[in-house]
Amino acid sequence: MAPGISYDDSGSLASYFGVTFLVVTLVPATYLIFRPERKDTLKPLCTCSECQTSRAALQGQKQSIRTKRFSRRIVPLVLGWLAFAYLLYAIATAPTVPGQAIYDPFEILGLRSGTDEKGIKKHYKKLSLQYHPDKIQLGPNQTIEEVEGKFVELTKAYKSLTDEAIRENLAKYGNPDGPQQREDKIAIPQWVVEGKNSIWVLGAYGLVLGVGIPVVVGRWWFRQQRTTRDNILNTSAEYFFHNLREDTDFLNLITILAGALEFQTILGLATKAKGKGKPSKKERKEKTGRVEEVEALLDERREALGLGESITMRPENRVAVGSAAQRRARVLIWGHLLRWDFDERDFRDDQRAVLLAVQPLLTAISNISLAHGWLSTSLLSLRLQSALVQAIPAGSSPLAQLPGVSLDKAEELQWTKAAEGRRWIEKFAKADVADDVDLVEAKRVAEGWPRFEIVDAEFKVEGEKVVSPSSIVSLNFRVRYVAPSASKRKSISVPNGDVPAGSNGDVEKAVQAISDEEKDIEEGANTDLKEKVGDLKEKIADVVSDKTGKKDEKEKEKEWEKNGYAHAPFWPQLRKPHFSVLLGDSKLDKVIVPPIRITDIPTSPSSSPSTFSLTFPAPPQANLYSFVLHAVSDTFVGNDVVLPIMLKVEDVPEDDESDAGDADDISEPDEDSLAGQMALMKGGKVRPSAVHGSGGAEDGEDEEDGSEYESSSDEEGPRKGRAINEDSDSDDD
Repeated sequence: MAPGISYDDSGSLASYFGVTFLVVTLVPATYLIFRPERKDTLKPLCTCSECQTSRAALQGQKQSIRTKRFSRRIVPLVLGWLAFAYLLYAIATAPTVPGQAIYDPFEILGLRSGTDEKGIKKHYKKLSLQYHPDKIQLGPNQTIEEVEGKFVELTKAYKSLTDEAIRENLAKYGNPDGPQQREDKIAIPQWVVEGKNSIWVLGAYGLVLGVGIPVVVGRWWFRQQRTTRDNILNTSAEYFFHNLREDTDFLNLITILAGALEFQTILGLATKAKGKGKPSKKERKEKTGRVEEVEALLDERREALGLGESITMRPENRVAVGSAAQRRARVLIWGHLLRWDFDERDFRDDQRAVLLAVQPLLTAISNISLAHGWLSTSLLSLRLQSALVQAIPAGSSPLAQLPGVSLDKAEELQWTKAAEGRRWIEKFAKADVADDVDLVEAKRVAEGWPRFEIVDAEFKVEGEKVVSPSSIVSLNFRVRYVAPSASKRKSISVPNGDVPAGSNGDVEKAVQAISDEEKDIEEGANTDLKEKVGDLKEKIADVVSDKTGKKDEKEKEKEWEKNGYAHAPFWPQLRKPHFSVLLGDSKLDKVIVPPIRITDIPTSPSSSPSTFSLTFPAPPQANLYSFVLHAVSDTFVGNDVVLPIMLKVEDVPEDDESDAGDADDISEPDEDSLAGQMALMKGGKVRPSAVHGSGGAEDGEDEEDGSEYESSSDEEGPRKGRAINEDSDSDDD
């Protein structure tokens, strides 16, 4: 041991360290365990009986999970507080370590602090007669060494109060003997290292440092290496990558989803959690037989609903079931989509575990599709999320989302109530269901169903009037929720125009004044009105910009009310709706701009729409392009929006060159003048004649302008009103 350093034989310092560690650990742990449950402030978007029953069941499951978690954590917490109390008791009863107490001569002499020197001398004389070794009589258990030590201590205390030099040492160093050698104590009892238990202590150190830490770090490292950034296993991502294709249909997409390796682990952990060990060969065979039996029933049910594989999918791209876990997961997913009622509890428990694990897997599938640029597969993977939430397979009527409407009933209502097409919810909300009592609640929910609407969309380049080739374009669009009972409003597409300023009385009056004064100019009534018109135009621009600026600031400052939980009685969790908005080219089946995820969309009719934007580089060539803006819901089926939109890419007008040309024209002589003829003879530049030069140029320009839209070749230019990649997608009924 180095000089000035020693072990704490009393163990009090180690107790202080333990108390500090336990306080830092136990206080936040106690708060986390006993803290009150956070109150959910989100209001549900749907208050139907099915949603209320589902929320009550989910709340009961949540409370059960919370109770189990509390029972698991309360025992270690109580043991920790008991250890904390024991350490406090050990500190309170530990003997005082020599050298740690503050030297107080008044306490040693038995005097009150602040006693004058006369009193000190008088009291010391009395103690000297009592404790002097030559005058004291030893007791039965006393030794002469103890008596001498006591007398020396009293004498030192007396001198520290009366002798100037010793008093200065006490004030400066805290000890009448002057500076002392410092001795630091290590907060580890000496018996831990230097006793007979040292071999066990060293073994514990070796076990922690040589085995424990490497195991913890290794598990963390290999776990990180096994998962992707989407938080799924690399094996599952590789399986998705090799089996996903641009023509994958709904049935094969579910088979691909069921092939994730996570389901093997989830189903295995579910069996282990039920207190069962590894199933025997007979049990596995019986389990496989039950799965195959249910699979056959689900196939019959799917055929009855007319759900089959797509005829456009190539046979070599179809995916086969490869393992028992994949087959079981596929059966559980299809059982959920077809709303199959499983009698056995293990099927229901496994189905809930599988559904809770599909979200990151679907995100990974969507990201792989987007990486390839496949528009159809990307949209299909996004729509599968809403299909699972509402328990409706692709191709079925979205009316099955409404309370009390089964898949078969939805197909019937689709034709009897003419509730089909993109406006299915509006048609059903206006339908007469008085003859069917079971549909009264469904109609009430349909009347308040939040329909997603794109109010307007436009392409803009910051600081530019036109969209130039290879510029950074922002597709700004405004969205909101509208009720089916609201008046129908057609989505507006403004390709490259300005944002409409809206109705404004001052602006309208100014515009009317401009039109009147321009009419006077044409009639030659007032030649000075040009300057006035220019001034009025500048004022109008200022008014519009001020109004628009204030409106934008108000929209930025306004905090939208958060959307509540959606109607999703079949989903094992409360669901908040989101929309994925992307820009695609349907003709090429390509994703132009990856999707952004939006939520908390305004629902009040008086609220202003919320603004979002997609940013991407413009095409490198000037032309007219046709794209489609897709908004896909991850919660509602049949609530997607498809908006065709045109992008016009133009070359930047050469204003500077034209201005320079006008300046040259001012200094050049006319062609018909004598100076112009002389300049021509010298090879100089002249202003063209109004008779010979300007007319032909204008005619030529008109011919060029006309031929731009009359050409039938893409090389010469597109036809008027039709883009080079235009498709037939529309937002009609």
